[in-house]
Amino acid sequence: MDIEDLNRIVREKFKEFENSDDLISDSYSTFVNEEEGEYELRDFFEKLCDFSISLMPFFKGIKNKDMSEALEIANIKATPGSVTASAVLMFLLGLLSMLPFLVIHNINFAFFAIGTFTFIAVIIYTYPRYKSEITKIQAQQDSLLAVLYMTIYMRVNPILENAILFASQHISGPLEKDLKRIMWLVNMQKVESINDAVKIFTPLWIKRNPSFVKAFLTMEEVLNQADAENQSKLLDKALNELLNETFTNMKHYAHDLKMPVMLVNMFGLLLPLIGLITFPLIGIFMAGSISMSSLFFGYIVLLPALVYFVSERIISKRPGAFSAPSIKNIPHLPKKNHYLLKLKDGREVNIPLIPIALGVAFLIMLPGFVHLFTVTLPLYFQGLRMSAVHGSIEIPQNLGVEYRTSSIILVNLIPLGLAVGLFILLYGRSIQKKKIRDYIVSLEDDLNSSLFQIANQFTENIPLEIGIEKFLQNYEMLNLKKKEIYDFFSRILRKMNKLGLTFEQAVFDKEQGVLPKFPSPLLKEVIWIMIETAKKGNQIMYAILVKVSGYLDNLKKVKELIYDLLNDTVTSIKFQAKFMSPFISAVVASLSLVIVKSLYQVFRYIQTMMNSITSGMSGMSVNDYFTNMINFTKIVPPPLFQVLIGVYLIESVALLMILANGIENGFDEIERDILTAKGVLTATILYIAVDLLVMVIFNHTMLPQIMNAGGV
Repeated sequence: MDIEDLNRIVREKFKEFENSDDLISDSYSTFVNEEEGEYELRDFFEKLCDFSISLMPFFKGIKNKDMSEALEIANIKATPGSVTASAVLMFLLGLLSMLPFLVIHNINFAFFAIGTFTFIAVIIYTYPRYKSEITKIQAQQDSLLAVLYMTIYMRVNPILENAILFASQHISGPLEKDLKRIMWLVNMQKVESINDAVKIFTPLWIKRNPSFVKAFLTMEEVLNQADAENQSKLLDKALNELLNETFTNMKHYAHDLKMPVMLVNMFGLLLPLIGLITFPLIGIFMAGSISMSSLFFGYIVLLPALVYFVSERIISKRPGAFSAPSIKNIPHLPKKNHYLLKLKDGREVNIPLIPIALGVAFLIMLPGFVHLFTVTLPLYFQGLRMSAVHGSIEIPQNLGVEYRTSSIILVNLIPLGLAVGLFILLYGRSIQKKKIRDYIVSLEDDLNSSLFQIANQFTENIPLEIGIEKFLQNYEMLNLKKKEIYDFFSRILRKMNKLGLTFEQAVFDKEQGVLPKFPSPLLKEVIWIMIETAKKGNQIMYAILVKVSGYLDNLKKVKELIYDLLNDTVTSIKFQAKFMSPFISAVVASLSLVIVKSLYQVFRYIQTMMNSITSGMSGMSVNDYFTNMINFTKIVPPPLFQVLIGVYLIESVALLMILANGIENGFDEIERDILTAKGVLTATILYIAVDLLVMVIFNHTMLPQIMNAGGV
C-alpha cells in the first residue's frame, strides 16, 4: 500500500462513515472532516494544470523526475506535463496580449504584457519546487516537536501507538496529517501493526526530512529493549540526533545566506532607489527616453515582484527549526482579518478590519489625491501643450507651485495613508493572536526553567500538594511571584486546599480546573506526566521530570544557537528597512526636486542673458536652441515623483520585513504581520520627516545662497 492507495481508501471511507456515530474519538472525527475538506478543495494551481493539459494534451508524455518528486512532497495533484502546459499557456497568453499594443505602435505596453506573462509562466513552472521546499520546512519544524512529545510520552509509557497519537494532537502541518493517517490505518485495521503503517510513509518522510526518519527508527528500537536504562539512552539519542542535525543544517544555511541577501538589498532595492535621482535629469535632457508609465510600472509592479520572487526562494531554502506554539485550538480567537472586541456584558464582536483600513487610508490620502487631480496633472498636460507650440522653456508660470513645501506635504499624505491602512489591517488582525502566543511562550519558558526545581521537591516521599507548596515557597524567596508558572501552581494549590479537589481535578476539571486559563500544550502534557508518574511513586516522577527538564534545556540551547547564527543577518535587514531605506528615499526625493528646480532657474537666467545678446540676430532663436537641448515639460511632475518614491518605499520595507521574518521565523504569519506593520509605519513617518527637512534646508537656506552667489 502506498500514499495514493491510502488517499483512495480514505476517500472511500468518508461515504461509509458519513452517517455513522461509531467513530474512534472526537479527534478522529476532526481528522475525517479535515481530510474530506482537503479532497474537496482543489486549489487554483491544480485547476489551472488540469485546464491547460486538456487544451494541450500532447504535453502528457513529458517526464521530469525532479518535478515529479516535488509534486509528491507538496501533495499537489498534477503531473510534470500539466505544469509545463500551464507555463506554456501563460507565455502564449502573453504573446496574444501584446499583439493589440503592437498594432497601435505602443511598444512599452507590449513589453509590459509579454514581460508580465513570462514572469507568471516562470512562477508556475517553478511553483512545485518552491511548494515542496515549504512543505519540507513545515515538516522539519513539526518533526522537532513530534519527537519531543513522543519522547516525553514514551518516558512514561513506552507504547509507540499512543506516543504517535500523543504527538499528532500537539503539532500541525503535513506531519500532523501523516501521523493521524497512521492512526487511522491502525484503528481501521488496514495494516497488521503500527510498523506496517509507518513503512507506508517512510519513503515520503525520507524525501521531506531524513533526520526525522532516523530519530523515529531509534524510538522504534525502544520497543525491543526490556531494560529501562537502555530505553532511556535510546530516547535521549533520538532527540539529540535530531537537534544536532537541525543545528548543522541551520549553520550551513546561515553561512550561505549573506550573499543572496546582499544581492537583494543592493540590486533589488538600494541601487534602483538611488537610480531614481537620475530620472528627472533624463526627463529634462532626454525627454523621449523614458515615460511616466514605464517608470511607475517598473518601480511599483515589476521590481517589487522580482524582489518578492527572489526573497521567497531564499526563505524556501531555510531548514525547518523551531516553530511558534500553535494556537489553532485556543477558543475566543478573532476571525481572519477581524479584531475581537470584548464588551462589558461578556459578548464578543468580531470587527472587520479591511473596510476600516480602507476607509482610514482613503481619508488620509484624499487631500493628496485632490491635489494631484486638480493641480498636478492639469498643469502637466498644460505644459505639454504649451511646449508643443512655444518650446520647452515656455511652461505655465504657476508651475512653481509644484515645488513648494506645501504641495509636497499634501502628496506625502498618499504614502502615509497607505502605511496607516496597512498598519491597521496587519497589526489589528494579528496583535491579539501574538499576545496569546507570547503568553504561551513566556509560560513555557518559565516551565523550562522551573521544571527541575519542581522535580527536586519530590526526592522524598511526600504528597503532591506538599511538593507544590514547597516549590511555591522557593519562588517566593527568589521574588519570582510574577512568573506565570507561579500563578499556575498557586491557583492549583488554592483549588486543592479550599475545594478539596485532587491535583488532577484542580488542573483538568471542566468547571473548576485552571488549565483553560493557561493554554500551553507543553504545560498540559508536563502536568499529565506528573499525574501519571505520581501513581508509580515519587522517585519515578523525579527521574522522569529531570529527564524532561533536560530535553527542554537542550531544545532551548539549540534554539538560542540558531538565533545567534541568524541574528546578524536579520538585524541588518531590519536596520535597512526601518532606517536606511527611508533615509535614502527621502534624500533622493528631495534632492531630485532641488536639482530640477535649480536647473530650471539656471536655464531661465541663461535664456534671459542670451536673449539680450542675440536680440536682432537672425537664425535659430533661443527657444529653438533650448527646445532641442532640454525639455522641462516632459519630466515626471514633482508630486507624482514623491508619490512614486513613497509607494516604492512602502513596498521595499514590506519586502525586507517579510524576508527578515522568513529567515528568523520561517512562515510565521503572525510575526510577519506585526513586523511588517510596525516597519512600514515607522519607515514612512521617518521618510516624510527627513524629506521635508531636507527640502526646507535646500529651498530656504542653501539654494537661495547658491543662486545669489551665482547672480541668478
